[in-house]
Order: sequence, then structure tokens, then C-alpha cells
Amino acid sequence: MKKWTAVLLGAILMMSIAACGNDSKAGDDAAAPPTTGQETTTPAETPPVAEEPQEEAAPTAEELLQKSAEASQNLKSFAMKADIKQHIVIEGAEKQEQNVDMSLDSEITLEPMEMMQNIAMDSPDGKVEMKQYITEDGIYMHMDGQWMQVPAESEKEIRDSLDMANASPEQQLEQFKAIAKDFTVTEEGDVYVLTADVSGDNLKELAKTMMNQAGNDPQMEAMMDQMDIKSISIVYGVQKETYLPATTDMDMVMEMAAEGDKVTLDMKMKSAYSKHDEISKIEVPKEALNAT
Repeated sequence: MKKWTAVLLGAILMMSIAACGNDSKAGDDAAAPPTTGQETTTPAETPPVAEEPQEEAAPTAEELLQKSAEASQNLKSFAMKADIKQHIVIEGAEKQEQNVDMSLDSEITLEPMEMMQNIAMDSPDGKVEMKQYITEDGIYMHMDGQWMQVPAESEKEIRDSLDMANASPEQQLEQFKAIAKDFTVTEEGDVYVLTADVSGDNLKELAKTMMNQAGNDPQMEAMMDQMDIKSISIVYGVQKETYLPATTDMDMVMEMAAEGDKVTLDMKMKSAYSKHDEISKIEVPKEALNAT
């Protein structure tokens, strides 16, 4: 279950990165007054409406994805706050239900891919709060008042999930073509809003593509073959001027078989983005380095 959830969070992070950038382009389609080829028209005969600027049409979902993928080449860093609620139902010899609530407050640099996260989780096992630094030199964690460095055998799994979010703009665009037709675009103030309700097949293929880029993990591929994504609802806000992400609301419902049991997961996630290109480096505290 933990690994399954990590894959989905990696997909959400990838969507955030794909839509970041500042390559905005203004439309240049303006209405031209009709001409008759004669010089008898007087100013009084010119309809006033022809002189008024016309409102620029909203881009299509495909255009927004294209601009976002291209602009992501320029993004260096961003921050993300997320609230995640998971309702898990396990049906086996006995039916079990669990609620897991998590909040993330993250700062991320992309070159190199490094991250700082404050994580708070409330589950049937109790409440957990921790701070995590993921850097090129190591992964450090602060929990229960103590610092520790994540062992090498556990570090690879964490880094593989980050690799999912580091695809090229061309790869990102190709992945999202599968669900672009499911998006509709509306406008809310200074934000474009992409909305989609998607069935499971397209998203399952998208997840497989992402995992292939992350190294063809056989265990993960076997897990994906057992997954049945029932539905996904996405509401994704993109700033008009910069094409940077503003918000993401996502609701996924999926099922899988695990050790003979049927597991159903309903995950809801709300995210907000800020500090685009304002984070220069992820600095690990000295007390973390000294404790290892």
C-alpha cells in the first residue's frame, strides 16, 4: 500500500512540473473590418463594434499542455503545499477500513532534483511528524526528536519516485496526450482551469509509461497489472500570465488485489504552488549532518 501510494504521488508531482514555466504567448487574432473595394464609405457608416478589441479565446487543453511542457525547461524550483486524505477498505476474512490523512509542505529544486519536506500523517497507527531532506549527497530525516540518514537500500526507492517527475518536456507531453481529450478548459480570474473526469484505462497506461522511465521495476509493473483504476477527477489551475501551476484538486478511486484481499483506495489531494524559481538550494541543517 505504501509503495502504491508513492507511485500516485509521483504522478501528481510530475503533473506539477509539467505545467510550470513562463513561456506565455498572446494571441494575435484580431477582427479586421470588411472592405468593399470602394472609397464611398464614410466614418459614420463604420460600425462602432468593429473598433472594439475582441476577447482572446481560451487555449485548448492540448495548447496548455504544450506550452506547459515547453516552459518547464526553464523552471528551476518551486514550493508545494498539499493535503491528502486516503480512505482504504480491505476486504478479506474480515473487512477493515482505515483513514490516513497527510499534509506536505515541500520546497523542490529541479537541477539538481532535491527536496525538503515537512510531513504530518494521521493514521490508525498514530500521528507522525517528520522533516525530510532529499539531496544528491544523501537523504536525511528528523523524527521523534532525532536526525538519521536513510540507509542506502531504502534510498534507491525514494530516488526512483523522484525520477518519475524528471521526464523531458517531450516525454511529458506524449504521456498526457492520452488524457488531453478528457480535459475541458474554463477561466476563473487570472487562472485557466483544466477539468477532467477520466476512466481507468488511459491513466493506467500513463502510469506504466512513467514507471518504464523510472527503471522498469518488475515489482511495480506486477502491482500495476493488478490495479483497477475506477475513476479520477482532476481540477488543475494554471496561471494565465506565466503558465505556472496555481492549484491541483485530484480524486482517485482504485482497487487492487493484495495477498488475497481486495483493497480499495479513495485518495483526495488538494495542492497549492508558490515560490517559482525563488529557491536557490536545498540546505541540509548542520545538526543532521553531524548526527550521521
